[in-house]
Parts: sequence; C-alpha cells; structure tokens
Amino acid sequence: MKLLHRILTPVLTVLIFPAVIFLPMFRIVISSGLLSGETKVNLLDNFGLSEFISIKDIYLLYKNGASESADTLKMLWEAFADDKKEEILSMLPSYHWVIAFLVFFVIVLLISVALIVVSAATKKPGASVLLSLGGIVSALIMNACFNAFASPFVNGEISLNSILGNTNQLLGALLGNALTFDYMKLGIAYTAIILIFVCTMIISICAYMEKKNGEK
Repeated sequence: MKLLHRILTPVLTVLIFPAVIFLPMFRIVISSGLLSGETKVNLLDNFGLSEFISIKDIYLLYKNGASESADTLKMLWEAFADDKKEEILSMLPSYHWVIAFLVFFVIVLLISVALIVVSAATKKPGASVLLSLGGIVSALIMNACFNAFASPFVNGEISLNSILGNTNQLLGALLGNALTFDYMKLGIAYTAIILIFVCTMIISICAYMEKKNGEK
C-alpha cells in the first residue's frame, strides 16, 4: 500500500491542474425575466457564451478581444452611472469575497504541488494525509467565498432594476426584469478538486495505517 500511495497519490493530484483549466469552474445561468417557466431564454447562450465557464474559456475570451469589449462597457458605465457611481458600487457585493476566493484557489494549487512532491519523494503518508485534508478545507472555503459573492445576485438583492433605477427610473422600470441571475455556483472543476483530495486522503490514511501496523 505504501508503494501504491507513492504512485497513485502524485498521479491523482496532478489531475487537479488540467481539471481547473479545462473543466467548467463556474456555472452561471442568466435568463430573461420577461419570460417565465420553461420558456425562459438562456441569454448567455444567445450571446455565444456557455453557462459552464472554464478558465480556458476566460483566457480565450480575453485573447479574442475581451479587452476591447471591456473598454466599451467602461464607456457605457461612465455614461450611465454619471454622478451615481459610489451609490451603485455600494450596492454590489464586497470585492473582498473575490480576493478571498482567489487566495484560497491559489492555496489549493500550492497544496497540490506540495502533495505531489511529498507523496512522491518521501515515505511519510502522514504528511500526505494532512496535505489532502488541507486541500479539502481550502476548497470548501473557496466555495464559501464564491457563494457569499454570488448570493446577492441569485436572491434578488442586486438586480438590473436596482442598478439602472439609480441612474434612470424609466430605464430601470423598462429593463429591470430583462436579466435575472438564476444560478451562480462553482462547477465540475470544484467537484473534481474535492474528489481528488478525498481519494488521496483515503490512500494516504491506508498507507499510514499499514506503516503503523508494520512498526508494531
């Protein structure tokens, strides 16, 4: 089992990196509030984007001219927000949740690197158990941070109506229900991270118990 631990644990942990790059990291569903029930239109699909968004998708979007689109959105923001910028920004979720999410995402990747090195280069399954547990806890905190950021959008505290209404009451009334956030969660990549760390922890615990029994 100890040999199996030194082979399987690093191999499984390496899979975290392609998982976070190519598998959907975010699942976001934006629909039209003008329609109801099963007839709701997924506007992300209409705009040529998938509701399942991976880091690779974000990179390709940036590579294919997202910076130009960002400049256009900035111009629209300047035109609509006018002197209400601070009031509108105060309605949005704290950016600290985004920073916390990114911090724990990086921690997850660093733990993955450490787990690969420790499990492959040393004969200490106990360290692998602790690293796997640390990876699970960090991933759970990462998910909690994302949910805290997304919650105001999903539960309706922040809507297009509440934002546009601060700049133009008529515009807010007309377009307030045009876009609604139905779902904002971490996607399959997050699930893959949790499952991989759980598997490496089980393997490491088995190797640790075998080692302890052999020392008796």
